Amino acid sequence: MVYCPRCGKELPTDAVFCDRCGQKMSTPISPVERWESRFERQMERRFERWDHGPNYLDGVGFGVFLIAVAWIHLQYPWVWTEMTAWFSRWVNGPTMLPLILAEPIVLFFMVMGGWGIVEGALRVVSGQVMKGLSNVIGALGSLAIAYMIRLYGQGSISGNAILPYFLMIIGASVVLSAIMGTIAWSTSPRRD
Repeated sequence: MVYCPRCGKELPTDAVFCDRCGQKMSTPISPVERWESRFERQMERRFERWDHGPNYLDGVGFGVFLIAVAWIHLQYPWVWTEMTAWFSRWVNGPTMLPLILAEPIVLFFMVMGGWGIVEGALRVVSGQVMKGLSNVIGALGSLAIAYMIRLYGQGSISGNAILPYFLMIIGASVVLSAIMGTIAWSTSPRRD
């Protein structure tokens, strides 16, 4: 019994090509060699990631989130009481955003959107171009949400329009990020 060295499929001993991946079978491998080869590939991938070092930007992003929450609390000490009161009215589903919460929510999304742009730029500079562009897309979504809530706070759009706009912004961000991920995945070199 032999296995394809590329995809690992079990093949007849006289196979010339793998019927799964098309690999030429000039050097079929035994089951033990197959397992060792697969293990080595997995370890190489892990060490490749390790060689690039840890990804500190994810941790920094969480730190920025905590700073934004603390800053909003310092600027608007009543925000948690108002948020709790608003959420407690959600017994039968979401209710309209109180105007008093518009300004702190705008501030939060602006801080997070600003960080997303900085993070995206840092990722692009460090060679993680697609992930960086994906960060920028998410950041632009955050800034769009901040703008929409600012318009609501100013009375330019109705409270009934917030949810559909919010869903459209989130949906567009998800679709664009998925497209970026697909492009990144399809253009990255494959090692088997």
